[in-house]
Amino acid sequence: MKSKMTRTAGLFLAVAVLISLALCVGCGNKQPAAGPAAPKIDRFGTADGLPHDAITALAVFGNQIWAGTKSGIARHDGVNWQVHVTKNTNALGSNEITSLAAAGSYILIGTDNGVTRFDGKNWGQVMSGSRARSVAAKDAQMAVATAHGLEYSTGGQFQAFGKENAGLTSDEATAVGFDGKGNVWVGLQLGMAQLNGQMFINHSGPAKTVMGNSLVDVKANPPTCQLIGNNITAIVPYKGMMAVGTTSGVSITDMGMAWTNYNSVHKEWIQRGNNIVEETMPGNSPMPGNLVTSLTVLPGDAGLVIGTNRGVAVLRDATWVDLAGKLDDIKSNQITAVAVQENSLWVGTQSGLYRVNNFLAMIGAEGVK
Repeated sequence: MKSKMTRTAGLFLAVAVLISLALCVGCGNKQPAAGPAAPKIDRFGTADGLPHDAITALAVFGNQIWAGTKSGIARHDGVNWQVHVTKNTNALGSNEITSLAAAGSYILIGTDNGVTRFDGKNWGQVMSGSRARSVAAKDAQMAVATAHGLEYSTGGQFQAFGKENAGLTSDEATAVGFDGKGNVWVGLQLGMAQLNGQMFINHSGPAKTVMGNSLVDVKANPPTCQLIGNNITAIVPYKGMMAVGTTSGVSITDMGMAWTNYNSVHKEWIQRGNNIVEETMPGNSPMPGNLVTSLTVLPGDAGLVIGTNRGVAVLRDATWVDLAGKLDDIKSNQITAVAVQENSLWVGTQSGLYRVNNFLAMIGAEGVK
């Protein structure tokens, strides 16, 4: 009987201790919820089947990731890489791939010598003779940025639009893209231009120039244009507007009255008396670098992935995702291309291609379509 009472007392004591510990943990000692763990990151290079380690462009077409390189293009079927070069794909004008753009039913491949189109079955060269600095596609529309302006097609022959025949500020086109309404825009080193019929409407943001010992403000044209920089590197449609990458940060805009600009810590020229000095200025975002090299939009316009010369940033609406320690396995910060395929982020660099697994879950965007 005594033994039974002893066991019962011991049981009550153990339960009391457990309850006490639970209350202690619950009151004043609540542990913060652990954030998403760093994702598994895979690296691909020539040893894995890529034609070159230097990645120049990325796109998703036919549920496959396509990677442009300096020595050909490769697409991944989930297991292996299938490589296309001029020897096995005659429609390629060059093995040096400069840009890629998918438009649902086909993919455009910009090269050092023209543009190739692939619809899943058939290959065809649609433009030749010029280096395609940037390509964009929307439905039947195809646009190409070149050193002599814009090459544009609505499904037939390409037509050239430049400084002399269409009023472009400069023939040196650096980027091309479409806005949310389907209008084609050309990026320059002097701003942007919208093709309106047969002529361009030019836009440039506020800038500064040196005259003697003075730093002079250059007004925006039109006055409403607030581009964060006039040296344009990338253009993608985003939330019914555009995301515009520059060498000075990124602008999210309708190119009218809506402007949201982001940059990081940077250098600016400032007038101090009779001297012009360079000073460090604070930014308004955690972007790792201001030179935007590539942009891609998350499914459903759920966010924007920004590749820079110093790493990757992710913007969800007006909130920046904390990526600290999450992408350390990407050994190069010189990002050349970014693309999202299903739940993975692909990141191109000069020294290899990286796949960030479970990326959408990591940034809290799983389930977006």
